Amino acid sequence: MPNAMHDPLRGRKLTEAKRLPMARGLGKTDRIDQWWKSPGAMAIYLGIMVAYATWRGFMEADFWFFSEFGYSAGSQTMYIEDKGSHVLSPLYSPLIIPGEGDIGALVPEFLIWLSPAMIILVVPAGFRGTCYYYRKAYYRSFFASPAACAVSTPFGDYNGERRLFVFQNIHRYFMYLAVAWLFILAYDVWLATQFHSDGSDGFGISVGTLVLALNVFLLTGYTLGCHSLRHMIGGIKNRFSGTTGKVAEGCWTACTGLNKHHNKWAIFSLFWVMFADFYVYMCTIGVWNDIVLIGGL
Repeated sequence: MPNAMHDPLRGRKLTEAKRLPMARGLGKTDRIDQWWKSPGAMAIYLGIMVAYATWRGFMEADFWFFSEFGYSAGSQTMYIEDKGSHVLSPLYSPLIIPGEGDIGALVPEFLIWLSPAMIILVVPAGFRGTCYYYRKAYYRSFFASPAACAVSTPFGDYNGERRLFVFQNIHRYFMYLAVAWLFILAYDVWLATQFHSDGSDGFGISVGTLVLALNVFLLTGYTLGCHSLRHMIGGIKNRFSGTTGKVAEGCWTACTGLNKHHNKWAIFSLFWVMFADFYVYMCTIGVWNDIVLIGGL
């Protein structure tokens, strides 16, 4: 049956398509709105977060120029040990010290100079660094590639994720590790409710416990809303059927709901990870006190 509607583009080759005219040059555009606000604000935000995480990561390193703060100096700012509580910073969880403990025994002792944060942060940093949302954020904010829709790039036309950026494809594998990380951080919350001192044991909740619990909540929302996880659950299916299909559909629906606000989960969870560490740091140097709200010793 012939098509009653005439398609003027039918049979035309893609190479014949014409590009719309656009101003050329760094930041050049015909847009009249304040398009630069979003990438500019994100550049400042991510810059602060990266700078803080780097500062805290190196603080517990045993370099000679950090000896005042380092592991050998005994100035531990990784966890709160006060009134029988134990609140571990998420930047140092799980706490791995080369040559110590079951996990630390697997790490060569000559790496004792490394901050524990340097050993474990490769997983959350890798997960966020290859995240679809963060890729868009830092491509626009730091590389202006592209800075925004209909805004010229400083390096010619945008050619996608090629060459070096092919490594972004390992995001799914970082996602597996990030999901496992949630259980480790949840265990830290449980440990923060267990008070021990001079042979006495008790249950309690401090401000630090709530800080860690909110951190797990925000990270769970961010991680379970991951694009790769959503695709893994339902992206390769045409329909859900049977009992297992109903379960998969429920998981996919929940994941989709979180994915709709993936950018908000990403921003707020990153901030709270840093705040949780900052809270631990301020308590360990005596500026703040980790107040016990319920129970304790």
